[in-house]
Amino acid sequence: MNTIIPIPHSHPSVALSQRVSLDNEDQSHRNALRFDQNEHLFFQGDVPRGVYEILSGTVILYKVMADGRRQIQSFASAGDFLAMTFADRHDISAEALTEVEALFVPRAAFDRRLQEQAGFRRSVFTLISKMLQDAHEQALLLGRKCAMERTASFLIFLKERFHEPSTGFTTIQMSRSDIADYLGLTLETVSRMMNKLKRSNVIDLPQPNTFRILNMHRLLALAGEVEDADSLAA
Repeated sequence: MNTIIPIPHSHPSVALSQRVSLDNEDQSHRNALRFDQNEHLFFQGDVPRGVYEILSGTVILYKVMADGRRQIQSFASAGDFLAMTFADRHDISAEALTEVEALFVPRAAFDRRLQEQAGFRRSVFTLISKMLQDAHEQALLLGRKCAMERTASFLIFLKERFHEPSTGFTTIQMSRSDIADYLGLTLETVSRMMNKLKRSNVIDLPQPNTFRILNMHRLLALAGEVEDADSLAA
């Protein structure tokens, strides 16, 4: 069950949120919701009530197909906005992959800022542009890349989003099953690709949910981003 917690003024992610929070006389809306792991922020088919900014944690966004299969669309983390939709219903669900804190801004307040503040409008358009770019990358990932290219691309994405400089490692916040859903692969194929990368000393994989990239150029080549004479065939 989500709970409401106060946001300290020194919160590292609050700067962008302040641009969409309510006026000073509406400080009661200046709070965050805390979601437990596996709890949903909203479901596919729900009526949108407002916009969420992720303050901490990771959220998985997925769509349930007509036959009941789940297709993971993307992931969101600190600084990302969710539910910036003008549709009558959410076309995806948002589930907390870890414990999540998210600032909720009612739709009316968000729309008012959108109309009144040109700087905020530009920020929103930039975010929407990024979302479209991510969707394009996902389509390319599923439509043109082989299993190894998909896996390598995903590890690069994880490092860019969730790398922990203090340890040098990146934590994989999702299960292998979730990764398989996102990449359009079987669970067995994902495990096989990860083990190939480990055996080839491209990555260090001390635990199933923790990795470190040992050879970034090789990983980029396997992702199809740069040319390389060697190959790890799927």
